[in-house]
Amino acid sequence: MLGTVEPTPFDLRFSLFGIPVRVHPFFWLFSAILGWGDGHDLKLTLLWVACVFVSILIHELGHALTALAYGWPPHIVLYSFGGYASFTPSWGYTTARSVIVLFAGPGAGFILYVIVYVLEKLLVQQQVELSKYAIETFHNMEFINLWWGLVNLLPVYPLDGGQICRALATHWRPRAGVDLSLKVSLAVGIGMAFYLFHRGMTFNALLFASLAFDNVQSLQGGRFR
Repeated sequence: MLGTVEPTPFDLRFSLFGIPVRVHPFFWLFSAILGWGDGHDLKLTLLWVACVFVSILIHELGHALTALAYGWPPHIVLYSFGGYASFTPSWGYTTARSVIVLFAGPGAGFILYVIVYVLEKLLVQQQVELSKYAIETFHNMEFINLWWGLVNLLPVYPLDGGQICRALATHWRPRAGVDLSLKVSLAVGIGMAFYLFHRGMTFNALLFASLAFDNVQSLQGGRFR
């Protein structure tokens, strides 16, 4: 829900529920990189990319549809490792509504996780024989929508959890709230980086280390004050 990404001639554009959607080509590239491994089946990589696309789109639709319900026309952009739903709260803005819009993204993913999980269990109970690609699809969708959603709720800016933390902190402490949220974000980001590095998840550790560094720069530069 932050920032802007310049359009390119290679963007995929369409509309859902009246909401414009634009998919930057780097979205496909980074999704494929995340899903690729040694000796990996190309079909499984393409399947992973499709699961990421559907999951991230549902996540951003959660934000966008909630904003639209409040009368704030949104648009969605998918790029790099995720995306954002952009809108201008021209009227009726409150901290509570802001938090609801922010939580609606992960919330939509959690609902999708439950649907996929229940469907998988029903098929297993009915003794439907699933191909390895069907099993992989279920596992991908469950992993992305549950675990990515939970990680996204960590109070690390600019993740949704970090934005929720900032919205609440600035509501309770208008003058010091931004700095407080940045310090919380920095502490959690560093903690996650060390934890993930210790678990051998180097790429994820570097991602949180990068977010922590961005928060250090924000605290030093005071650009949000």
